[in-house]
Amino acid sequence: MVNTGQRSVRDEAVRHEVACGTGGVAYEGYEAYEGGSPEAERLRFRKLTHELMRMQRYSDGTDGSGAPRPLRAFRGEAALGVENARLRFRDDLPPELCVGYARPGADYPAVVRLSSASGSEGYGATPDLRRLAVRVQAGPGETHDLLATSFPVSHAADAHEFIAFAKATAGAGSTVEKAFGLFVRLPLAVGWATADRMRRNMRIATRHTVGSLARETFWSRGAILWGPAGPVRYQLRPAPGGTPAPPPDGGDPDYLHRELAMRLSTGDIAFELCVQRYLDDRRTPVEDGSVEWRESDAPVVPVAVLTVPRQDLDGARARSAARRVEQLAFNPWHTTAEFRPLGNLNRARKAAYEAAAAHRLGLRFPAAERRPAAPLPVPVRAALDLPVRAALGLVDRCVPWHRLPAPLGLLNPAALGRTLRRLGLVEGNGTPEAPQRPATAGERPQVAR
Repeated sequence: MVNTGQRSVRDEAVRHEVACGTGGVAYEGYEAYEGGSPEAERLRFRKLTHELMRMQRYSDGTDGSGAPRPLRAFRGEAALGVENARLRFRDDLPPELCVGYARPGADYPAVVRLSSASGSEGYGATPDLRRLAVRVQAGPGETHDLLATSFPVSHAADAHEFIAFAKATAGAGSTVEKAFGLFVRLPLAVGWATADRMRRNMRIATRHTVGSLARETFWSRGAILWGPAGPVRYQLRPAPGGTPAPPPDGGDPDYLHRELAMRLSTGDIAFELCVQRYLDDRRTPVEDGSVEWRESDAPVVPVAVLTVPRQDLDGARARSAARRVEQLAFNPWHTTAEFRPLGNLNRARKAAYEAAAAHRLGLRFPAAERRPAAPLPVPVRAALDLPVRAALGLVDRCVPWHRLPAPLGLLNPAALGRTLRRLGLVEGNGTPEAPQRPATAGERPQVAR
């Protein structure tokens, strides 16, 4: 993790005593704020959010002005969006986990959305990271959003690593540019060991081929508070007894939606909501989102069942419901204080989700910020490019580019990439990598540490 000068401080949930057999376990100071206080950390996160939103604007084709944009296309967004799901807690819910709306036998209406985490259009069998979002209506004015992804850890340990990765890969359209971002910019920002871990986890997570979203397991990655029970991570895994996933149809660009529609035309789809409880900062860290909570250390405890009932997903009523679900802004902070998210990434997400939701719904991002300078005209860039490349070519004969000061060294690989593209030695646009072998039944994802 990047050293940001964190230290543990007390929060509103600073001490929790939990009965455990004949003794008790105290959870004290399990969050660490950058700068030593929530206020100092909030200012740092605000700057990071500005950077993230600026990259988002320019990557999606806006001019940085915050002008309203239409909502994304319905079918390109979610493979599933339903309003008639139910979340029912187990009758044998452990007493120490009976907190707030989590009560034995309690049953609540829920909204469910299954989508691509990368925001890509279409739902074919192309390997990608997938996301499950659930909104539980626990009572009048009380909702709980559960967000989970189809890989147990984040590629980034904290918000600074997340932003570093986004900046390193922003705007990369070709293979050379992507490699330059991942193998030059990223190591310079976070260090070689951290960059290697981030690349491997991202590669493993996004190359997993999905046969059915109904048979995938989704992890929260970050921790949340579970009242007096302390921090937990949760996962939603397929309930026992479901039909195995069929071999994916690579020729159908809407395969995952059609597969879900076929399942729901004949029966329900169910996921078990499970939690893993905090042990200590080494085995179950709260602040580091890149470390897996191993089930051998923190056993998985089923607490509830999420059921999507049998229905016709392609009927008019289901399509209308899915459009309404598409307009929802899911946020892990849509919950009560008893279940508030924990950890650096979750605290950063609180600011980022608010800004992203406003941007997605076409609202102006409120913070004032400097717009990046407009790019130089093409003739000017062409005139400057030749002498710069000639000068760097002479320098490179004496001093390799990687031994130059960073600002100078980074120019040479960029010029090389442009030359290779002009000569037709690399593709002008990024070419998808060949998918790896689909995971076999029961195979656990590999996690690089």
